[in-house]
Amino acid sequence: MLKSVLVVDGDVDSRDRIYEILSSMGYKVECAPNLNEAMVRLENERPQLVIVDESLRPEDGVKAVKKIRLIDQGMHIIFLLSSVPGAEQEKQAYAAGASNVVRKDFSSHFMFKSIIESLHEVKEKAPADTYAPLGRILVVDDSQDMRLMLTTFLRNRGFSVAEAGSGDQALMEIKIEKPTLVLLDERMPGMDGLVALKKIKDFDEGINVVLLTGVQDQDIIREATKLGAADYINKPCDLEKLEALILSILVRKKYVK
Repeated sequence: MLKSVLVVDGDVDSRDRIYEILSSMGYKVECAPNLNEAMVRLENERPQLVIVDESLRPEDGVKAVKKIRLIDQGMHIIFLLSSVPGAEQEKQAYAAGASNVVRKDFSSHFMFKSIIESLHEVKEKAPADTYAPLGRILVVDDSQDMRLMLTTFLRNRGFSVAEAGSGDQALMEIKIEKPTLVLLDERMPGMDGLVALKKIKDFDEGINVVLLTGVQDQDIIREATKLGAADYINKPCDLEKLEALILSILVRKKYVK
């Protein structure tokens, strides 16, 4: 059975973009332009996730969340805000029953990262090659055990994956068969992760790079962002969060222009 999502948003373009991306990932997606239509759909089906935009009419999104929550106490509800969430806005949304408050922003991958993380709670194992059409992932780490763990997990989740044990090997792999996303260890002998990141971006600015870091050094993170890293994740990796991060980047690159 496909995992289901209900998108409640008065903006037809937003509904279309969210529908296209989540459908492409294998989720069953329904859309509703207002609360009345959403309530009709909820009478017949209980989705695992409901995404509610704040700017609904005639009732606002907070009231919509409250009414949806009365129907099902266990359903996950994401509340989308058009601006950066503030303390009072978040307080109202959570008080109404929202499970998470996220900024509605198609310009980066962070909104879809939050959506995908929410869906992980009910997500079944993906069949082989489910996500291969989104592009190829290159795992770069000098630890053979770490490479084995990451590549095995990602292949089992349906991704197309290659690996490299150093920055130099990574650059050779990139030049032979350009990956869509690189998971790049920050601390490696020889060429460190930041140098490798700079060389990858010099070769092709369009390759997304996620830095794997074992130390929470804000200077390193700032430098990686300055050099063009899409995001970072701490080691040892939370594999579910890593998958959500990867998917959020890949689907945005493929479907959001």
